[in-house]
Amino acid sequence: MVLAFVLGLWLSGMMPGLALAAGSSATKAFTFVQICDTQLGWGFGYENDVNSFKQAVSHINGLKPDLVVICGDLVNTFTDSSIADFLQIRSGLTMPSYCAAGNHDVGNEPTVASLNRYRQALGDDYFSFEHKGYTFVITNTQLWKAPVAGETEKQDAWLRQTLAAAHDKNSPVFIVQHYPLYLTSPDEAEEYYNLPPTKRSELLALFETSGVVAVLSGHRHQLVINEYKGIQMVTGETTCRNTDGRPLGFRLWHVDSPTSIRHEFRPLVPEMPTADFNGDEVIDCADMCIMVDHWGEDYALCDIAPPPFGDGIVDVQDLIALAEHLFEDYRLMAYWKLDETEGEIAHDGAGSNDGILTGGPLWQPAGGQVAGALQFDGIDDYISTPSVLDPADAPFSVFAWIKGGAPGQVVISQTGRPWGANWLRAGPSDGSLMTELKGTGRWDRPLVSGSIITDDSWHHIGLVWDGSNRTLYLDDVQVTTDTQNDLGSTNGGLYIGAGRTLDASSFFSGLIDDVRIYNRAITP
Repeated sequence: MVLAFVLGLWLSGMMPGLALAAGSSATKAFTFVQICDTQLGWGFGYENDVNSFKQAVSHINGLKPDLVVICGDLVNTFTDSSIADFLQIRSGLTMPSYCAAGNHDVGNEPTVASLNRYRQALGDDYFSFEHKGYTFVITNTQLWKAPVAGETEKQDAWLRQTLAAAHDKNSPVFIVQHYPLYLTSPDEAEEYYNLPPTKRSELLALFETSGVVAVLSGHRHQLVINEYKGIQMVTGETTCRNTDGRPLGFRLWHVDSPTSIRHEFRPLVPEMPTADFNGDEVIDCADMCIMVDHWGEDYALCDIAPPPFGDGIVDVQDLIALAEHLFEDYRLMAYWKLDETEGEIAHDGAGSNDGILTGGPLWQPAGGQVAGALQFDGIDDYISTPSVLDPADAPFSVFAWIKGGAPGQVVISQTGRPWGANWLRAGPSDGSLMTELKGTGRWDRPLVSGSIITDDSWHHIGLVWDGSNRTLYLDDVQVTTDTQNDLGSTNGGLYIGAGRTLDASSFFSGLIDDVRIYNRAITP
């Protein structure tokens, strides 16, 4: 009987909490993008603003969200030509997009004439639409910042009616507008970047009781994130210019359910170099092929010159920019080419870990496997470098070319107590590749491959730690592997061509070339 009574109340809508849950079940997951202040003409020059908006459109199309909302200030100066540019770029989006009006679109002191001009060019300045069980409400905050007789009242009445209808349908609401309600506190005084306190309080109370889940805004040109009684308040980064030093970009929202809504920043210019088109952190022939495939096109990914946002076509300028970075590997923590011809410094081509030569090893400009190499005498020659990494912190890989050596001699070691170790060496009994870098457990032991490296031939040797496994490579072939719970921790510097304690028997006699340390586990 109790179950039947509760079910009857649920079906009749007399239990609001249960009714909301039932309505919420009609919602479906989706993603959408929040763009703020495209504001053509206010950023780093009109053409750069145009190109950055184009780049945003290209990135967004690649993400394939359900829809895009633009939080006002579409242009800096509202003219026929600037709006035409905005609309032309916006038309490149392959999904629906919806605009809120900003103060630069309808004026700091809007008039009936400026509102009509906006409406003729872009459509309604306040409206709503539904998507997968959610309601999006786009408002014109300028009508609250600087009220227009007759117009402000119409929007207020419409807003209450729209929110009431959404609430009756148990449809969670996203508010999209230009001005943020507030920046730091609901009680803050009015300033250029927020709404008047009286209207702000009225709206906050209305949103709280109407099922609003988020308020999206722009205008500030800085990232501002607040929460008001469970309502997310997000003023996002712009595509023209940010005043807090953040990169240009937009927010990608993930709407999983009414109680699971999150957002993330997507920069226009990735942190990795823009010439790395396929995202593998190596600029090589694969990136070159991608550029060739889009030659002569307006393709933002490959349009990298002139900086920062290109010129709308993939051409020789972009090819030159790519060539300047060709074969750069951004996975490298340290890279000693050992191609110098003189001096006592082995330069680090990936960072600032230059090595100092001790004992007088000899440069061999034409004697390496990859260009030059360094000849070690097996008596007292070695290179010392600053600390590059702590093996206990994260996965890493180390590789080097060698020729010569003898059993017991060391190619690379790390100093420090108690866990300094010989990373790569020739085994003392037979000259087979091994590592003494091991875990902290009582029974942890060196890893020995059984593959000889002291036969006076060039060999490419390597050690890879993936966080769980040690793996040794000889000539790019895995020769042995095992599992370790951890590795011993030390921040000591490195020796190239000698053991960690500079023991006389550890000095390497032969050629060492092209020593690389990567910030991850890689397969050669």
